[in-house]
Amino acid sequence: MTTPPSEPSLTPVGQLRVNVAAPVELGASPLGRRRMIAILGGTLEGEIGTGTVLPGGADWQAVHDDGSVTITAEYTIELEEGDVMTLRSIGVRAMRDGADAPPHFRTSIVFAAESHRTALNHNLYVSTGLREGGTVTLNLFRVD
Repeated sequence: MTTPPSEPSLTPVGQLRVNVAAPVELGASPLGRRRMIAILGGTLEGEIGTGTVLPGGADWQAVHDDGSVTITAEYTIELEEGDVMTLRSIGVRAMRDGADAPPHFRTSIVFAAESHRTALNHNLYVSTGLREGGTVTLNLFRVD
């Protein structure tokens, strides 16, 4: 008999601070009101690397009638040593309890990094995050 895998745990591995543009409204669709938010830059710090979020990525969103938002975002990050990797994040944004609290994010993340960074390419990551003004802060965790 095969033993089932253990329950996953989360290991903190870094933080992304992403500067974003104002949303561009794209109109209604069967999946919700669509919008795009351009990535202007930012930083990555932590165990998975230190680097700069390059301008040019985007956060594509669908805003639903209940106020929830589904998100697909792609970023390009240049690490201090010169490697360039991409990050694809899929998740949700929801309002927190309390009218004055900013919305929070929960996403799943995969990286595409150069071949010598196989640990990044072969793991799943998740994030928790907040948007405050023009900055989104995402705390990154590896799923172990």
